[in-house]
This record gives sequence, C-alpha cells and structure tokens, in this order.
Amino acid sequence: MMKRVLLAVLLVAFATTGAFAFGIGLQANSDPSQDEIDPGLAVTFKTDSLPLVFSVSWTFVEDATWIGITGDYWFLNDKITNIGSASLNWFIGVGFFADFIFPEDDFILNGGVRIPVGLNMYTFRGQFEPFLMVAPSFGVQLVPSLDTTDIFFPISIGFRFWFK
Repeated sequence: MMKRVLLAVLLVAFATTGAFAFGIGLQANSDPSQDEIDPGLAVTFKTDSLPLVFSVSWTFVEDATWIGITGDYWFLNDKITNIGSASLNWFIGVGFFADFIFPEDDFILNGGVRIPVGLNMYTFRGQFEPFLMVAPSFGVQLVPSLDTTDIFFPISIGFRFWFK
C-alpha cells in the first residue's frame, strides 16, 4: 500500500515538472503531546507557483498500520534574516489532515484541521530546503464512530530538493 502511495506522489511530481517548480523530500514526524511518542516518516511535496504543501506519512506503531495525509496552504512565508547567502524564513498556514489507521481487525478514520507554523531555508541556490514545523491540530474521528479528537501538536523536521 505504501509503495503505491509513494509511486502516485512521484508520478504527480514528475508529470508536473514542466508546469512549475516543485520540491520533494522526506520528513520525520513525531507528536510529543501524546502519551506514547510514535515516530513516523513522510514524503513531502511542495509547489512553487502556489503555496501548497502535501505529505503522505507512515507512523511506526507496534499493533497497527497508520497512514496519514496532509495538505497545507501557507498564507505567509516571510524572511527573518540572511544566514550567509541563504534566507531564513518563517511560515504559517492552514491545512487538513486525514489518518487511516488499521489495527488488527478494525479500521479508524480521523480527519481535521491544522495550523502549520515553522521555519524553512533555501540553500545551495534554492535547490535544497530544510524545514522545521509544528502543526497544532484538532479533528474528528469519523469511523468506527463519530467522536472528537483531543488537540495535538505534531512536529516535523525534514528537507526538500527543488526541481526548477
């Protein structure tokens, strides 16, 4: 399943190469606001012409398969300062998340809103973008029963390579 999702993300990325610049990379995820800190890994994709950022993640939990997707719109990505020839920026936006959780004989679907806030920097003539982000999130459990989720604070650190 994860291979198919990764392949779909890569196909979309390469199919749009001529239309605009894009960045694709990896990010490590965790959530220190939870009782158990379950690490995760995500593929991240960002467009240049529109301030849209997407990710597909897999969280490492012992007794379930956990796949997540996010989509964010950054309405602010402003420079703080220069560090050498690179600019250090901060960003804030609004987005969504969806978690597909597959415990042994069950299925859980959560979805909701998030507010990504973080730092990013473009180095090596804009070809490499390291970033750090926290995204306070709140949502609802849709399956197996309707319920609200507690607010949580996922943290991500990662990088993207840019193709222009």
